[in-house]
Order: sequence, then structure tokens, then C-alpha cells
Amino acid sequence: MKINMKRLLVLFICLYACTSLVRAQFNHDYSQTWVTKMALASLDERGDCIVRLTFEQALEMIRQSDNLSLGVPKIVYLVGWQYNGHDDKYPAFFEVNEHLKREADTSARESLRWLMREARKYNTVVSLHINMTDAYDDSPLWPEYVANDLISKNADGSLKVIGVYNGRNAYQINYRNEWESGYTQMRIDRLLALLPELEDSGTIHADAWIARPSEGHNETVIVEAEYQKKAAAYWQAKGLDITSEWMMDYMVGCVPYAWHFNAATQDDYLRIPANVYTGTGLNPDIRSNDHDLGFLFGTSSYGEPIWKIAENYSWQPLLSEDFMLKCPQYFYLNSLKRLSVEGEGKNRISLFSDQVSVSLSDSTVRQKDRILRNKNTLCIPAVWRDDEGVIVYSRDTNGKTSFDIPYLWGNPKSATVYKVTAEGLQEPRKIHIANAKMVIDITQGIPYYVMPE
Repeated sequence: MKINMKRLLVLFICLYACTSLVRAQFNHDYSQTWVTKMALASLDERGDCIVRLTFEQALEMIRQSDNLSLGVPKIVYLVGWQYNGHDDKYPAFFEVNEHLKREADTSARESLRWLMREARKYNTVVSLHINMTDAYDDSPLWPEYVANDLISKNADGSLKVIGVYNGRNAYQINYRNEWESGYTQMRIDRLLALLPELEDSGTIHADAWIARPSEGHNETVIVEAEYQKKAAAYWQAKGLDITSEWMMDYMVGCVPYAWHFNAATQDDYLRIPANVYTGTGLNPDIRSNDHDLGFLFGTSSYGEPIWKIAENYSWQPLLSEDFMLKCPQYFYLNSLKRLSVEGEGKNRISLFSDQVSVSLSDSTVRQKDRILRNKNTLCIPAVWRDDEGVIVYSRDTNGKTSFDIPYLWGNPKSATVYKVTAEGLQEPRKIHIANAKMVIDITQGIPYYVMPE
């Protein structure tokens, strides 16, 4: 009898998605955390290291980003921290990239541990971007993985190639065999021993963590997915949440966060609370997904493409714009209960608790009769702070602009406006409030923070 793999996977997803919500207990609230990646190093065509950011430069960017983001809780996963850079030497991840070390330190490992500790001063947890899926033939572990049958196979018995990165074939690790042989556990244990600060971070990111069938082992994708869940449980037993590149419906309750949240449907957003499963963004290269969900429910800032050092390049304005146009709305909506969606297509309106609504047709966010966002101009509470302040930002508007104050302010008569900069809040000025409105002289592309008197 021929097995319909797609139907089996759908059945598997339905069974586990219904039961896993009750098991979600994580170290971080990813729905109220700016989760990003920072690219440190990659490989050139010869396999040599191309340094994008050293550990010391990364800390300075984290410091400035903390000010630009008004101290929002952050998780930064480092890409290219190992060997010669991104995707190098997997499944091994047991050496820190020596090209990234500080001059003051004797080893890159010492520098990385320093970065993980120092970043805490800036409301930032630094952890690692790793890979639990790919194996390369230049890895120190390659002979063992082949000898112990830890690579998935095609029906003809050949090793399963799933891509080409850094000029080398990437082979699919067989999750079942790796787990049963103890190699999954060994990899995790060795990494935690290498960097004790990882346990304090409470989180790790698995790139391209995808389940695939191994026809040569007569093994379905469902079996491989089950062993993914075993690995996730092992990470959790060691004190770390594991997050992933792609949203996986069958991992609800096991994985709290995905870098790309494209697979989520409108029903998923309404069914799964943000503090159970959320993601940074919707990959624009995948056009088949409903990208409007990013506005209806909020989307975060990737950050990674922006953080770099180059001649005649200023990353701060670019990061500020991306953060301000996405994150305040994302965190605000995530703090509310998702109720329903009315309408269809471009005429949809998402409804939340506290009488908050998001309208797709006119790109507005409202609470009752007050406008919190109108296209690219916004005045939204910074829900991660305890001072009741609001973020004011516009990509398009200059000059004196009227904003509705949020209901949480009550009836203040005045407020203080600060300019948000990479060095903190600056240039305070007083403004008056009348009839629940405030007029602020703004400059497009400049973020402001306003606190009631």
C-alpha cells in the first residue's frame, strides 16, 4: 500500500498541535523580547574567514541598539561564531572563531564568554546560532557520522544532500540514529561545557532545523519529527529553550519562537497565543504566504542585515526606522488577547482586547476612537517599560503633528518629549496636552519618546 506522506504529516500536526499548548513553559517571553541575529563571520571561496563584526564590535552595537530600542529585552543569536564562520564544520560546533577575539584576551572563547556577560548590562541575552541538521565532509565529526550511519539516505542508499553552502554539500543528519547513538546528547553537552554562560542565557537557535524522510532507512518524516522533539526536550532539560529558523506547527509548545513565521495562517495567529509561539518576521522571498498578517498581528525587526561596519555606512538610522515601524506595534499587540478577524482580503480588521483594532485597508491601529498608528506615523505605548511612555515616530511627516494620547494616560495636562538616540534619551522639552491630544514638532525618521507629567 502506498503511503501518502503529506496526509500523514497533516494528521501528525493536528494531533500534536491540539495537545502541546498546555506544555509551553519557557525561560523567556519571546512575545515581549526583540529576538535578532548578528552576523559575525562568513567564509570566502577559499574557506578563509571574512570578519563582519568582532566580539568587541558586536558589544558596541548592542549597547547603541539598546538605547535606540529604549531598553527593550533582547536576545541576540551570534552567526559565524565558530571555526571560520557561518555554516563551517557542522555537525561540530566545539571551537570559537579565533578571528573574532579581543586583543586583551588569550583566546576567542574567553572573548565570547566576556561578550555574553557584558551584554547583560544592556538588557541583552547573547546566545548562539547553531545547526542541528547539516553535516559537511570537512567536519571533524564527519568520519564518525558516516561510520555510525548518522546521515540520512536516499532510496538508492546514497547520502542525502540537502543543499550546497560554502561550496560544499550539506548532508541531512538522521535525527533518529543520531539520538539513539547518543551523538545528539554529546553535541549538546560539549557545547554547554565549552561555554558555561549558555546555560545562563536560557536559549539557543537552531538554523534550518527541518525534518526530512530518510528513504534509505525506510524512515518517514514523522519519525524524524518525533526525534526533533526529543532533542528539544533535551535542550530544555539542560535549561535552554531551543528556537528555530522556520515555524513548525508540530513544535507548538516545544519551540517558542521562529525566525521566519511564514507558515502561520490567520487561524494559527488566533489559536496560538504570542507568548506560546511567535516569530521575528515574514520572509519576503516566500510570496505564497499571507504577508498582510504581519500588519494585522504585528511583526518584529530582523536586525541582522543592518548590523555591519562599512565605509560611508551608518547602521543606526536604518535600524531605528526598521525597529520603530515594526516593534512597538508588535509588542503592543502581543500584550493583548487576540479575539477575531473581520472581513476578507485587504479589508480585514483584526480585533484585540482593550477595544484595540488593526485595519488593513487604511493601515491604522486604533484603541476605541483614538489612533495609535496611521500608515507610517505612530504614537504607541512602549509596553515593555514601566513609565507609561509612548513612542512617536514618522517616516513621512515633518513639523507640528497632532497625536491622540493613549487612554492609559488618563487626563494629564503636559508631557515631556525626548529624542531617542544611540546614546540615550536627549533634548527634553515640555509640551501641553488638551482634549486628549498633543502637538509635537517632529522630524521624519527621528524617533521620540513621550512621558506624561
